[in-house]
Amino acid sequence: MTQNIALIKNPTSRLNKNEDTSFSQFASNWLGNRYCVPNSLEHLNEMVVHCASENVECIIVDGGDGTISQVMTSIYRAYPTDKMPSLVILPSGNTNLIAKDIGFGVRGLQALQRVKILSERHRLMGAVQHRHALKIEWSDTSRQAVLGMFSGTAAFTRAINIAHDPTILKNFAHDWAVGITILFALLKLLSPQTRDVWLKGEACHIQYDQQGVMSENSFLFLATTLQNLSNGMWPFWGGEHDDQRLHYLNVKPYPSKLIYACWALLRGKAPQWLRDNTSYQSGIAKRIEMKIQQEVILDGERFDTGEDHRVYFSVGPEFSFVRL
Repeated sequence: MTQNIALIKNPTSRLNKNEDTSFSQFASNWLGNRYCVPNSLEHLNEMVVHCASENVECIIVDGGDGTISQVMTSIYRAYPTDKMPSLVILPSGNTNLIAKDIGFGVRGLQALQRVKILSERHRLMGAVQHRHALKIEWSDTSRQAVLGMFSGTAAFTRAINIAHDPTILKNFAHDWAVGITILFALLKLLSPQTRDVWLKGEACHIQYDQQGVMSENSFLFLATTLQNLSNGMWPFWGGEHDDQRLHYLNVKPYPSKLIYACWALLRGKAPQWLRDNTSYQSGIAKRIEMKIQQEVILDGERFDTGEDHRVYFSVGPEFSFVRL
């Protein structure tokens, strides 16, 4: 098993920036040229293509959600769908929702040493968690699909712009950054200068599966294939966990009882008054078609919606995540 393992490390991930040399020395001694530190997305893609050519069966990803999303996308393009490698996640990014969902919190040299020991004992695949990726496509067929696990737009895109402020990224750990982002977003709603801009939402057309098209501004849209979020947050309801469907939330413009709704959903609660409130729509779907001018966020990365502003969300391939 050892000879079929590779490691892709994002050196710019928040927890990797000030790491000592012991990790890199161990990785280089163990994996040789299969220890990959890409300096661009193109370089990462080349590394994954090389992994596929050498039949690498397990890829360790040292980074956050954005790095994992890029690696999954590269794997999807380079590997046959029936021979995709399993993934070991070392959570090192600004956001680590994927690692938290699959129950993996170990990182650094300790995690790498444990992977080596388990692989040598042929026990690395003893505990595996399966998750389907969320796939985003465009009507422009020349544009390749991308994979991730958590996406959103409208107020979510605005909030991400706040979260990516260097002051927040530099001075707050991940859980604090999320809290500060929510606080700043709520403050925007209290400000007369920005309240109406945020609350009126973005012009949007949404179609869930084969249902009718809904044409109405969206204040907030979220979609995910994850089954858990950080700190008990779960802003979805209207369907049990289903590996073959997306969970989605769409909040209409000028939503009523917004503060109460935020307080409930951030605690993983969806009381009946919220479910009955027409401002909030949540459920599950296999495919969602959306027309919106604003950028779509996928695991922290921005994607424009193309010339016709149409994007398609669907359930992508299943990945196997190794739990240590």
